[in-house]
Amino acid sequence: MYYYFAGMSVGIIILQTSIIAPSMVKTLSREDFGRSIRTIWPKFFLLVAATGVGGMAALFASATPTTMHFGTAACTALFPLACYAIIPATNRATDNGDDAAFKRLHIISVLLTIAVLVANLAALAN
Repeated sequence: MYYYFAGMSVGIIILQTSIIAPSMVKTLSREDFGRSIRTIWPKFFLLVAATGVGGMAALFASATPTTMHFGTAACTALFPLACYAIIPATNRATDNGDDAAFKRLHIISVLLTIAVLVANLAALAN
């Protein structure tokens, strides 16, 4: 059952980052994109975190959980919550024209999301 949650994490991240966000950038005005992304991105992070929680629950119910899978599920739950927590600061930086702060916060959320993606891909391969 754990692998379903790891697969969902991978699928959600790939869908959001390679299809939804790029399509929005290409089709929406800058203002509409900003409003839309502020609605979608928090839900994205919460949804990915929920797959981590689900994965943890599945591991606790499993007869053969591994340390790697527990670590991956924990990161999948916690990293997106960290990204979710910095959304207000990221939005403030954007609103105040603080490009340096925005870039720093954005890089943090991108790196944490990539870490979740890679960890879940590795877990699926294992």
